[in-house]
Amino acid sequence: MKQKTLFLSFLLLLLTSVLSLAAEQQAITINVPDSVVKEVIAKSLPAHFEIQSKTLLGGISIDKIENLQLLENKVSGHITLSGHELQIVTTIAGHNLRMKIGSLTMGFQCDATLRFDSTTATLYIKPVITEIQSSDQQKTDVASTVAMLFNNQEFPLQLETLSSITADAGNKIITIALAANDISIKPNSLSMQILPNIVATAK
Repeated sequence: MKQKTLFLSFLLLLLTSVLSLAAEQQAITINVPDSVVKEVIAKSLPAHFEIQSKTLLGGISIDKIENLQLLENKVSGHITLSGHELQIVTTIAGHNLRMKIGSLTMGFQCDATLRFDSTTATLYIKPVITEIQSSDQQKTDVASTVAMLFNNQEFPLQLETLSSITADAGNKIITIALAANDISIKPNSLSMQILPNIVATAK
């Protein structure tokens, strides 16, 4: 039992030394393979949200993302959306008129770039849309309007705070707080840079 405690203390000391060196020199880099990114996205869909536009009302769902590719500084994939209770809002002689469109399913090819703000821990996603396809040719104009709500616009994604690591080092408690410093896209992987902040407090 004593040998086990001694071994764990040694591992903790080694980890603390490595993280301290990383904090002084550079951030810790974690590369997440595209297979993990795809699984996370697949399990988070469908994603529902309300349209916030003066010309279009209703709800939108991102149903699936296919052929997802992680390239240099961008993500590429085919996105399928569905619209629910859609209404087009027009103004005639100072009066707002609403025209019911109903439901709509559409797909488009999308390339997106990412920008990470470390001060607010916010990831901004900026899609560029091409090859719009609508399931109903009579609603192609509506599909284009929906696509323009996304095209070349930045969408913020607030990231949760990373969990801290706490360990008992005999007469001290070692706490290692982790903060995301940068997120970028590499071919076939997502790269995260994490800054550790190590604090030792006496018991």
